[in-house]
Amino acid sequence: MRVYLFVCKLCSILFCCTSLFAAEKGGREVYMHFIMNGQSLSTGHQSYPVISTKNLKGNYMLGNQVWINYGNTLEDRFEPLVGNISMAFRNEKYFKSRSAGTIAECPLLGAVNHIRLKYPRMDKILATSVGVSGASVEELSKESETRTYYNDFRTSLESASNIARSMNGRMYCPVIFWMQGEFNYDPNPEKGLRANVPNTTDKQEYKRLLVQLKDNMQHDILKQYGQREKSLFITYQTGAQYMRDTLAISMAQLEASNEYADIICAGPIYPMTVRGGHLDANGYRWFGEMLGKVYCQTKVQGKTFRPLQPTGIMREGLSNNQVRIKYHVPVPPLVFDVRLLPKIRDYGFEVYLGSYRQENRQTVTNVEIDGEDVVLTFRQPLKGDVIVVYAGTNSFVEEHQEGKDRLQGHGNLRDSDPYKAFFNYLDLDGKNRDGSFIYPRDDSETTLRPEYEPKDRNGKVIYGKKYPLYNFSVGFYYKIPAGKDKISISM
Repeated sequence: MRVYLFVCKLCSILFCCTSLFAAEKGGREVYMHFIMNGQSLSTGHQSYPVISTKNLKGNYMLGNQVWINYGNTLEDRFEPLVGNISMAFRNEKYFKSRSAGTIAECPLLGAVNHIRLKYPRMDKILATSVGVSGASVEELSKESETRTYYNDFRTSLESASNIARSMNGRMYCPVIFWMQGEFNYDPNPEKGLRANVPNTTDKQEYKRLLVQLKDNMQHDILKQYGQREKSLFITYQTGAQYMRDTLAISMAQLEASNEYADIICAGPIYPMTVRGGHLDANGYRWFGEMLGKVYCQTKVQGKTFRPLQPTGIMREGLSNNQVRIKYHVPVPPLVFDVRLLPKIRDYGFEVYLGSYRQENRQTVTNVEIDGEDVVLTFRQPLKGDVIVVYAGTNSFVEEHQEGKDRLQGHGNLRDSDPYKAFFNYLDLDGKNRDGSFIYPRDDSETTLRPEYEPKDRNGKVIYGKKYPLYNFSVGFYYKIPAGKDKISISM
């Protein structure tokens, strides 16, 4: 039986690789349509300057930019994929600053360029962003009665199909990348499926809407392109300053990836460099490479990928004053990384008794890695309901760190994945030999650098070095009920 299953899996992988790497007989061109959907992090909001400006042979975009919306005016042809400022922002007077909402470095660029460099002989790639900054999952849904954003996605399929057909080519879509969730952490009466109905903030309802949107997109792709296999759905985990209460939206994304074979969670975005709630140009390209990594490992290589996450949590110790968190670790060993990120209080772990209120937070006396487990020790026994949180709403930079800042939704736990990126972390304030900035900025802008920059073992910022593609732990919220000593977490 095991031999049979192995052969079936091998055949599936070989079929996938054949479809990815071989053009059809008779010279018919085959294009893979890589689609990104979501809200502002999917579009590359607040990302000036563009750093993915070089076209890689075989990578294309629909019209004059990677976005189907935001001013795209040439949707009737394929153009070489290059990063640029979206047409919606190019004519604004001030768009070359950290605070400007300029849509520039879309993470889809980093993803498809990574994939192209990893597999140069792969079929041609068409990259299209269909996301909308500031949108809830309801507004992006096919069933929305107040928005028509879903039509941007359908337009991209129809346009791509027509253009490919005119060139005697064929389209298929192997993957949908999803980066949305922030606007579902807070209710808004204008962002529900119907007028005057707020968007959901509930974990189960968000999960239902997410799966429904996935199904709709997959169905429309199958119908338009006539492909036999459903597109893979790769999501990130919403995080950082958007975390709220029980981490409902972030947990919905994680649980969906553990419950559905065609959904994969690539991990959290908190390790990447930020500008407030958005990433900067490096951060977007960095996470794009993470998406590219997960795609290559799963869709191309046929491997199973799950992010660094708990598999079980238990209270233990002679006086029940410890919590042990057992992890699924993609590539051991576990590491507390305080260089790529500043040191977070208790490395991002929080434990509460009874309810998730600040006054119920327990004082941690020790945090240590024990093999593939993390063990937290406390001053007193843990009785009643024990709530265990990581990268939650009450994470702070360690007091001895400069600034003593609240760094909500962050933590320091990662694995040791050696997978290599292709692109370097750039100094956005780098200068030319004549003293001018490599990346021009508005006269009033003093720096384009992020709030915190990742460092190497010597304490130097990693300028000119490859983005590290470790798997950082997802954020999570779990409860050990009173009367139980442990819980198991399904994967």
